[in-house]
Amino acid sequence: MTDEHIIKRLNERDETALEAIAGKYGSLAGSLAMRILRDPQDAEECVQDGLMAVWETIPPLQPASLCSYFVALVRNRALDLYKKDHREKRGGGVIAQALEELEDCAAPGSPEDELNARILEERINDYLGRLPERERNIFLRRYYYAEQVSDIAECYGMSPHKVSVLLHRTRNKLKRFLKKEDLL
Repeated sequence: MTDEHIIKRLNERDETALEAIAGKYGSLAGSLAMRILRDPQDAEECVQDGLMAVWETIPPLQPASLCSYFVALVRNRALDLYKKDHREKRGGGVIAQALEELEDCAAPGSPEDELNARILEERINDYLGRLPERERNIFLRRYYYAEQVSDIAECYGMSPHKVSVLLHRTRNKLKRFLKKEDLL
């Protein structure tokens, strides 16, 4: 079933659309949540929460990419759950490490800064769109999909050190870009 057909079913409030989403994208979203949370039950809960969020937001929203939209909902839920579970203890997990690496590029905002956060997101997307494909994919795999540096290195036939250096340089370039845009 195509994404357009699934969205059409959602607009018609046909619950079989949720089954189609789960079948088509549930494994991808679940594996991402599992990398973040390291708990199968919590990861499954995030997938179910993501399906509920899709049901509640389509309509009125009409996402250009159902896959990206659903995976982002699950990812955000997993990150929220991770932060809640690790609020008091600063763990050494992959997510904590990845977020710590990006700390200089994206300072946490207050609730009244929601508009600024959207502008920042647009500018970061613009920046990432200008990167060479390999550099952009490595950055996204590390900071969006929370993959280990060693796994990224293996995928690209690089040493972990080389991937770390590339990520460090990309973060520094992002930081300079955001400063130039007066967003840092």
